[in-house]
Amino acid sequence: MDTLVFKSHLGRSLAGALIINLALFCSLPGLISVSRQDNDVESLNVVNFTRIKPEQPPPPEKPKKEEKEQEEPKKVVKMTQTRPTRVTPKNFTMNLPQMDLDIDPRLTGGVPVVAPPPRVQPRATVDFNGLFDMDDLDTIPVPSFKTNPRYPYRAKRLGLEGEVKIRFMVDKEGTVSDVTIVESTPPDIFNKSVINAVSTWKYTPGELSGRQVATIVTTTILFKLEGQ
Repeated sequence: MDTLVFKSHLGRSLAGALIINLALFCSLPGLISVSRQDNDVESLNVVNFTRIKPEQPPPPEKPKKEEKEQEEPKKVVKMTQTRPTRVTPKNFTMNLPQMDLDIDPRLTGGVPVVAPPPRVQPRATVDFNGLFDMDDLDTIPVPSFKTNPRYPYRAKRLGLEGEVKIRFMVDKEGTVSDVTIVESTPPDIFNKSVINAVSTWKYTPGELSGRQVATIVTTTILFKLEGQ
């Protein structure tokens, strides 16, 4: 019984709601009032833009041609040629003293002049077997084989340096002999090493008048440590 009553009320409620909705839907156009405003799109005025071409400036006026200046009349210069004045040359006279020269008619041409013969000094007799200094030779001895003296261990250990001046003879075969210490600094440190090395040297002998001669040679040997 209660169920039938509920269904009856529900159907009535739905029918009433439907009627109310239809009534609102039909009256809706009358409720809405449209007011046109100035800023509506439909009220906008259509503006057409017309592109106006700018006026072109008038073409520049062509410069008027300058009137040619009237040429000035050429000046005519008359040239008159005058004849040169003739100058009479003067005669100059020179008074030269008279010289009396007695010339032998037998002489023809110039007088021959004979130069005196050169004086030849007699050359002293040269003994090619003697001993000569290097200043007296035409060609001095040239080393063909040389060995450097050995640096003494004592001098190297002490950091000593020095020089030795020696004199020796180079014979006609180029062999070295008679090695003599002239001066050494410091004394007696490098002498033995120098004598041992110089005694093995070989030379091309010196020459005098195309002949090989024995020569006394003097030279100095320096001892310097590497890196000094």
